[in-house]
Amino acid sequence: MRFSIIIFLFGGFLQAQEISLTVKNKTDSSTLAFVNVSILNARVGTNTDVNGNFTFNFKKYTSDTLVISHIGFESKKIAIQELLNDPKNFKSIYLVESDQQLEEVVINSSSKNYGIKHKLGVRKKWFYSRVGVQFGMQQGLFIQNEKEKSGKLVELSFWVAEDEELFYNKRLTWFRVKFYNFDQKNNEPKDLLSFRDILLKPKNKTKQLKVDLSEYHIPFPENGIFVVLETVNPKPNEKDDSKYLTYPRLIYSKDKMNNTWTSYRNQDWFQSSDKHMHTQAIAGRKKKYYINPAIEIKVKYEK
Repeated sequence: MRFSIIIFLFGGFLQAQEISLTVKNKTDSSTLAFVNVSILNARVGTNTDVNGNFTFNFKKYTSDTLVISHIGFESKKIAIQELLNDPKNFKSIYLVESDQQLEEVVINSSSKNYGIKHKLGVRKKWFYSRVGVQFGMQQGLFIQNEKEKSGKLVELSFWVAEDEELFYNKRLTWFRVKFYNFDQKNNEPKDLLSFRDILLKPKNKTKQLKVDLSEYHIPFPENGIFVVLETVNPKPNEKDDSKYLTYPRLIYSKDKMNNTWTSYRNQDWFQSSDKHMHTQAIAGRKKKYYINPAIEIKVKYEK
């Protein structure tokens, strides 16, 4: 009898490690959709659904930390063991809005005069990616300010391609767009330049995706800007599979310089040093190059 009771209690404990939670705005208790949820020391996570809910199994991460982050809000960290010990106390998790004020940027930008549009970013040669990345991956392209003059963004474009028939499960992705300053000291993206949550919902076909940024008042710093594309799961509560690929997939450009930084669900940024091999069809010569997301921006400089 004692053995049966122990098994029952242990089974109940394992089941309790899968918990459903809701993320809300502390200011007005409204739910927050598509918020990033991750484990601090593991490359795993999810995001909230359209109603601010998520479900996660913490069985393998009892000694780790839950990290919840969203654009325009301060990140929150919770010890997973503390959450498991008292799950009712964490049924709703509240995020506090960031102290940084977007209104100041809007006022300063709207009072300035700007010139004509200039295109920056992607070059002529493109490389089609073979696979889509996992949900939560952020790819940031650094675009240099060639004139070294202050300006503002007026348009963003990037390209996506049809998915291929693969042995992996295919999962439709949305794209979140973010804009960061360039931290020269640490050589990585730093402060957000806009707190608008820009989510794009492409269909599965090859096309150019455009975003009109003219009313967002996003500054274009003198030392350049990081444009970040993040894959967002529109149906996070569906049964997940580690063997999946997202679609549509990004198109990349072939470049001499490596201008791409990567992050998983707002964790630390890193830059890959890998080069890709390309064989020229006519000459048969092999050449190595870097690949960067094919992103183009249009900017107006201050007069």
